[in-house]
Amino acid sequence: VYQTARGRRKNKRKPSRKCQQRLNQVNAEKQLARIMAANFTNDDYKLELTYSPDNLPEDMERAKKDLKNFIARLGRARKKRGLPVMKYIYSIEVGSKNGRIHFHMVLTGGIAPKEIQRIWGKGYVDKIKPLMFDETGLRGIARYMCKQKVSADGTETDAAGMKRYQCSQNCIKPEPQNNDFKYSKKKVKEIAEDCENRRMIEAKYPGYFCAECKSFWNENNGEHYISIMLYRQDAELDIRNQMRRSGDNGRRRSDKQGKFTGGNSGVERKPMVQFWQS
Repeated sequence: VYQTARGRRKNKRKPSRKCQQRLNQVNAEKQLARIMAANFTNDDYKLELTYSPDNLPEDMERAKKDLKNFIARLGRARKKRGLPVMKYIYSIEVGSKNGRIHFHMVLTGGIAPKEIQRIWGKGYVDKIKPLMFDETGLRGIARYMCKQKVSADGTETDAAGMKRYQCSQNCIKPEPQNNDFKYSKKKVKEIAEDCENRRMIEAKYPGYFCAECKSFWNENNGEHYISIMLYRQDAELDIRNQMRRSGDNGRRRSDKQGKFTGGNSGVERKPMVQFWQS
């Protein structure tokens, strides 16, 4: 939420609490989406781990130990089968109605769902599905996993330093591509006021389609900001949006819809999503 312009940066201004919280949430979602795109394919899983009534943990510390043990047992099962070392991302959520702790996870595939259920052993493995990439990669899953931060005692909090999610140490953590000087402030304002005009954006980035363009007005410095998500035209999608708007005519783009590439069959992985901000 700091002002940027062509040439020398101006002094930073302290954002309001509400503005900062919004920025932190958006940045966390983007970061997690980048990590997922760099580490997982449609051969991998998303799932939820929940507890049966007779296995409910007494506190957050016990729940975290249960998850740590599950990850270790799953890792041993993979090693026994000669599978690659597992990558995973998880977030902890406390139910708003019943207060029950459960886990959202994305992890490397290769183990059958029934075996994952047996290894968990504390209740249920719900909503286990292969990852499905759309125009924004896995942004929807990232948004969901970042929605709640949990402190050590299990309470939901917005305090600084709390983690929205945790990644295995072997996860690649790509950095975003930031460009504060690509456009003048006038051009940024023009794009911000017409984010639906994807033709204008795609003309600047040959070989890419625009998956998302969002604008943000900073009330502290009176400046427009834009966040653009691009994906390669040759990428293979698992899910296609029915209608993509380009310019003002909203014509159907299925004839040139890009696709995301996926799979762990030895094919070289290429970046699926390119992020750019101004």
